[in-house]
Amino acid sequence: MADLIERDLAVLWHPASHFADHERLPPLPVASARGSWLTLHDGRKILDAISSWWTSLHGHGHPAIVKAIQRQVERLDHVMLAGFTHEPAVELAEALVNLAPPGYGKVFYADCGSAAVEVSLKLSFQSRQQRGQPRRQRFATLRNSYHGETLGALAVSGSDLYRKTFAPLLMDVLELPVPRFSGHVHEALGSDLGADTSEADETVRLLNEHAEELTAIIIEPLVQCAGKMAMMGSGFYRRVVNEAQRLGIHVIADEIAVAFGRTGRLFASTWADVQPDLLCLSKGLSGGVLPLACVLVRRGFEADFHGDPSRSFLHSHTFTGNPIACAAGLASLRILQDETLPNLPPVIARLGEAAQAVARRSTVRAVRQCGAIVAFDVAAATPSLMPSAGRMSLTLREAALQRGVLLRPLHDTVYWMPPLNVDTSTIATLAEVTSDVLDSVLGTA
Repeated sequence: MADLIERDLAVLWHPASHFADHERLPPLPVASARGSWLTLHDGRKILDAISSWWTSLHGHGHPAIVKAIQRQVERLDHVMLAGFTHEPAVELAEALVNLAPPGYGKVFYADCGSAAVEVSLKLSFQSRQQRGQPRRQRFATLRNSYHGETLGALAVSGSDLYRKTFAPLLMDVLELPVPRFSGHVHEALGSDLGADTSEADETVRLLNEHAEELTAIIIEPLVQCAGKMAMMGSGFYRRVVNEAQRLGIHVIADEIAVAFGRTGRLFASTWADVQPDLLCLSKGLSGGVLPLACVLVRRGFEADFHGDPSRSFLHSHTFTGNPIACAAGLASLRILQDETLPNLPPVIARLGEAAQAVARRSTVRAVRQCGAIVAFDVAAATPSLMPSAGRMSLTLREAALQRGVLLRPLHDTVYWMPPLNVDTSTIATLAEVTSDVLDSVLGTA
């Protein structure tokens, strides 16, 4: 194991990591994974409490997905989707259109979440140019949002943590306020929570003020995941989407992290009973097994791209609609419909009960839940116990890993986003370790 770590550090540049952090917390060599658990080379088990960055819907190594991949790779490994087609890409697109909120007509494939966002931004912008609306060139976003790290996606992310270094390269966007709720947010899904807030009023005012220059607004429905799991309320989301569409502003829903059951439904937008013009999907789209993304496009949107060949949407990715990834996506959708979603309500309830037990600690300042997403805002019991500046998340992660659980806190926000089929005993372990970590790192009152 030590040899593999040394080889890793010699050649790999890890994402979202500082080189100095590796001295304190070296990369962990993973040998295998099944269900909610990772197995290291030395035999230790690690509970994957964040689904490997929110992707693993059904746990690792689900046999139906493994078999689908094996069958597909024997028939067709890859072919470009420009001028060709294949059954997995067509079947997955048909399934997505049939299962999504009504009104979608086309699916444009990409290979990661940022790429899906780039596709949606470009589709919106180009459609304006081709329908004689050249003034509509600007995008709106919500403060605290995150949409990816390619330049277009980064520009519409409402967080300077990611944007500041690259500010000279980014287009100007309109930032809009967003409310943040704690507590039993899940119990208010489908309600008007957030609709009558001052943030909603100001967002609506700004949309009206800038309507003639805006081509689209991009929103993460219900939960701003990288933004410390902030939860806005379905009422806020509904009001903003309806007002934007009334003003002729395209709505781009970034459901990359919140689709496929994470909020308790297949698509988060259905809680607000809205249909965004463009809906971005990735992460769990393949069941968390292979890179795959897409944009669901409102029926009729493609009319602006008909006519002269110069009106074509000249955007492509080499592995767009890869057959193996699409086969995994089809298998994952079947598992969602047949197994995961029907059994999800009791899992959500058990996560909520475990979260309330953890939240009794004095170090937990707030707790919130939306579907199978749980988040705790934490602070040290006394200032003397506070980790050094910028080291809160690393210290908490290190303590959790020592206890056999993968948590990756967002600074002072500890969150759970385990596989959707996580069992009762695993939830109990997660709650016990989380409590122990908070006590050991942040102390007790």
